Amino acid sequence: MSAKNQLLAQYDLHNTLFNNVLADISEEEANIKLVSSINNIKWLAGHLLWVQSNLARTFAVPIEIVWIDHFNNQIPQPPDVEIPSLEEIKNVWNQHAAAIHQGLEILTDKILNSPMEFPLPAFRTHEGLWAFINHHQAYTIGQIGILRRGLGKEAMKYF
Repeated sequence: MSAKNQLLAQYDLHNTLFNNVLADISEEEANIKLVSSINNIKWLAGHLLWVQSNLARTFAVPIEIVWIDHFNNQIPQPPDVEIPSLEEIKNVWNQHAAAIHQGLEILTDKILNSPMEFPLPAFRTHEGLWAFINHHQAYTIGQIGILRRGLGKEAMKYF
């Protein structure tokens, strides 16, 4: 299997896991901070969407990047910033998932192997950036999985 196909398989897995880790989480639960020093489920879900949007933008996939300034760092925005609901975040994620997949599927080796600036030397190609983003997505989904268990929910399902 080529590196691109492995990255696509991970991308598709993240789409499944994103929905599975958020299954049966209410809006109220999504807003709970189990510990004051960590983000809540809704912010993490929004951050996952923000990263997906940046993946699309990096590879010129024509989707609308929503709420770009809401979830772009590790500190939630001030309370006067209107944050979308968890349901809205999930809907936008699912609305764009297939288009992003299609845009990634047509990437050539020339594009993927082209260099780019990135703080980590091992990831200084477009393919490397995509691999790093896949890792980031898995890590953040895992954080939501831990919070999910902290709320007394059953573990996330893989299938």
